[in-house]
Amino acid sequence: MKFNVTIASPSPLIALGSLIFNGTQIWLESVWETQNVPYTVYLNAEEYASVRSPSNDLLYHATNLRDLTEQHTVVVQPARLLDAIIIEMDLGDEANMMMSMDDGQLFQQDGFVATGEWNTYSCLGAGRAGGTCHVSGGSGSEISYTFEGDAITLWGAAENSSSLYQVSVDGVRPISYSPSTSYSPSNTTTSRPITILAHYSNLGPGSHTLKLTSLPKDGKSRIEVDYAQVYTKSSLVPTSTGPSTASSTSMIGDASASSSHLSKSAIIAIVVGTLLGVLALVGLFFIYKLRQKNKQITAARRREAAVAAAGVRVDFSLRRSRDFDEATLASSRFSVKEGLELSVIESQTEARKPEEAAKR
Repeated sequence: MKFNVTIASPSPLIALGSLIFNGTQIWLESVWETQNVPYTVYLNAEEYASVRSPSNDLLYHATNLRDLTEQHTVVVQPARLLDAIIIEMDLGDEANMMMSMDDGQLFQQDGFVATGEWNTYSCLGAGRAGGTCHVSGGSGSEISYTFEGDAITLWGAAENSSSLYQVSVDGVRPISYSPSTSYSPSNTTTSRPITILAHYSNLGPGSHTLKLTSLPKDGKSRIEVDYAQVYTKSSLVPTSTGPSTASSTSMIGDASASSSHLSKSAIIAIVVGTLLGVLALVGLFFIYKLRQKNKQITAARRREAAVAAAGVRVDFSLRRSRDFDEATLASSRFSVKEGLELSVIESQTEARKPEEAAKR
């Protein structure tokens, strides 16, 4: 499978305008220039001379570098023109996915060893808060990571041009890098851009060990490690890669665009939040339906009460016209007993009392 990786300035790997790499294609991109600048590109034994014009950012493009195991060397002169190198890696059957690990995951891998001083509270990289990086404390700070894969890219930041370090894979041909002498942030609080500190590809099957050692020229300039990308087979990725599970992707593309990713805990939080949102909506729906039902029941009861009251008034009117004459009603006292039932017995008794008194 093929992958692209972009090594951009101010990466120490291209600070001198040169790079040793494995790949099948390569693109060299220029910094912005307002005028024509002559330049020369050397790729292995070939030489290419041209003039960089303001309308063209591409310095050079080479294809058909077919020997996957061969290392190539590219050099640009003047070095200041080089802004980025894009490499196409053909990893064949040795890798079909890229596994990405942030510094917290990386430093907890079973095959990871850190010696010397490393802290997590004074990040150099732009946008990095304390606790989200690992920064060397001085000369001799070292990391070593053993992994299963055919390529690896290590990302981080360098404090200044004195931040010298050495990297190697499997102990072969250690190479020392440092930022360009023109890379001098204005003060110690300025955020440094996160860029590529080391890149190796076409390593072959089996396990490999990447080692980085901080060797500051002034004894104190620091290196920050932010994350690593391992190109490997999906069958070699364990279900759990340590206390923190690394994220992965099998898509072909530019590795520089993969700096942001979701951890397992973030995915779980999103899923749980979604489920809680759905449950809340279902609960609100049932509450709404219950309120509607209660309103209907209340309205029905009110209608029944109104009908019952109307029936009692009609019954009362009929009884009054049937059982009593106007004179009796006029002299009667009404009392309400047992709801709306009327009694006139008391009023009739009271009317007879004067008559019985006269007879005596």
